[in-house]
Amino acid sequence: MVISLLGSSGVKCQVADFSLVIDPPAKKKGSLTLLTKMAFTDGNLIPGEDVINGPGEYEVSGVKIKGVNLPKEGGKSEGKTAYSILFDDIRLGVLGVLSSKVDDAELDVLGEVDILFTDVEGSTLGIKDTASLVKKIDPSIVIPVSEKGAKKLLEELGQKVSAQEKFTIKAKDFNKETSGIQVVWLQE
Repeated sequence: MVISLLGSSGVKCQVADFSLVIDPPAKKKGSLTLLTKMAFTDGNLIPGEDVINGPGEYEVSGVKIKGVNLPKEGGKSEGKTAYSILFDDIRLGVLGVLSSKVDDAELDVLGEVDILFTDVEGSTLGIKDTASLVKKIDPSIVIPVSEKGAKKLLEELGQKVSAQEKFTIKAKDFNKETSGIQVVWLQE
């Protein structure tokens, strides 16, 4: 799997000719697109089989997705969804932009996560609470979806790594005996 950023808050995960994109800029699209927030006023609640934008369980081209409603995050005009994804035998977790703490029941639905994507910069949760949430989820790797967010999280977790354009990993690369959370800093 090759992971790269799309703009200031989008992510692309590519395996062969299949691409999973998360919160892409308006004109970017992949084989499958996940949106973490949806405006109810759009009138487009079901945009197509290649776009997922809400809670539920889905399977598209062998990719298994579980959308978890985040009711404290949404409101009357929009809904927010976290995702648990099994793609190329790697368990991905997507939190998106957060404004409040995610409760244990919502985290339980996400399950175990190998790679966690979170929008540190766009969240109003605060870096200390975000770092605490990341530690609670305990992924092997966390990828902030912006360069500024990566810098903040690296500082909070006391890590130093260099930025890279893309990150390549396979399921066999995960070693559960390794302790600690690795932050991957991707350039936009």
